[in-house]
Amino acid sequence: MLLTCAATFVWIFSPVTCATLRDVENLHQVLQNRSEYDRHIVPLIDQNHKLFVDFSLMLSASDIEFIEVENKVRIRVDVETLWRDENLHWNASDYGNLTELQIQGDWVWRPDTLIRIPQRGKGMDQILEGDSKELDMVLFDNGMVFRHTTLTVSLFCSIDTTDFPFDEQTFTFILSMQTLGSNLEYTNSSACLHNPLDDGNPRWSDLRVSNVPVRDYSDLKCTVSMRRKPLFFVINIILPVVFLGFLEVLVFLIPADAGEKLSYAVALLLSYSVFVSFVADNIPEDSDHVSDLFYYITIQFFLGAFIIFCTTLQLRLYHRDDEKDIPCFYRCIVKFVSIILCREMKGKNNKVKCSTKEVGDNQKETPDPLTVPNKDPPTKYRKTSRVMRRMKTKTDLKDRPQGLVPTGNPDAEVKKLTWHSVSSATDFLLFWVFLSAQIVLNLWFFYPAYKSQ
Repeated sequence: MLLTCAATFVWIFSPVTCATLRDVENLHQVLQNRSEYDRHIVPLIDQNHKLFVDFSLMLSASDIEFIEVENKVRIRVDVETLWRDENLHWNASDYGNLTELQIQGDWVWRPDTLIRIPQRGKGMDQILEGDSKELDMVLFDNGMVFRHTTLTVSLFCSIDTTDFPFDEQTFTFILSMQTLGSNLEYTNSSACLHNPLDDGNPRWSDLRVSNVPVRDYSDLKCTVSMRRKPLFFVINIILPVVFLGFLEVLVFLIPADAGEKLSYAVALLLSYSVFVSFVADNIPEDSDHVSDLFYYITIQFFLGAFIIFCTTLQLRLYHRDDEKDIPCFYRCIVKFVSIILCREMKGKNNKVKCSTKEVGDNQKETPDPLTVPNKDPPTKYRKTSRVMRRMKTKTDLKDRPQGLVPTGNPDAEVKKLTWHSVSSATDFLLFWVFLSAQIVLNLWFFYPAYKSQ
């Protein structure tokens, strides 16, 4: 207890020496005017030894900006460098126990870091340096030098937009000091790090930074990867294109005599040009990595053009003269659609009824009032013109059940095919064909994106 009190008394009443402004000025003048110091020479007394530099590069997602159109990325980094300068040391007791000195200037040697950017088999070099030559440094009495700078660097990189906007971008650069001196190496603690105080990026997420030493720490290879946030592009591009694709299919549900069938399809087709131009403005002009979204919109555009072609054909079939013979191809289409509709009817009523009468074992057959014997037409029909005969025929068909015409056989009924029936069957078939094409196309585009998430 007595020894503790004595030590406290000595510590309190001992004289304390503090550095003054004169001490700082004298030290700065002495260090700067040393005749043996040259900032162009590595500060090693024995040049056969190696100078180890501790290098730390801090990255934040908020400070990374991808410029896809120019194949460039702009980053803002915090660089901390620590090394030992054997020519910049002093005795702290000679300068008021001054152990550190903050200076500004370019007269002190510093390890300029060279950024090497591998790109398509060739390298591009860029000096990692600040915007001003007046750099802040902290000198310590044992010769250690600490420097902290904030830099903005633009790097050229190959941006792969194949999965745009569900893509993940990765760029690599090499921090090298071997070309600046063979006796310079990074320490084991040198690294590219993710800033823990990162505020995030509104366009990118999931920042990952990794580094690998190369050639015994003479180089440091850093890899940075980020994932794009696709919500903006999904709402403004993808969903409208998907809705337009399904709206195009509805053109086959519009009646042919409505008058707006073709104009409806053309209006939807012209809407795709807006989205194509928007996507082209946000991705680089690269034929090696064309975005799947660009392919998706282009396929939708061609589907819309093909729908216009089919709609035009269907309208011509609808307005064709009924007296013209129906080819076998269109008869097969009508027959195929009729089979499908009969199967749907069977699923509901458990019975397929293809005629207007059924004959049972104990049921008495009754003549059909709609069936007339085959005989020559009346004289008044022979005297009318061709147009009047067509009008009379349509009036007779309108007054009787659809698809039934008089035949010479009173025990059977024959369905008469008209071009209206062909047009209706074509609409039905094309609706399901293009609806299936839209479903397959959307699964092709969205499933890989969903799987990668």
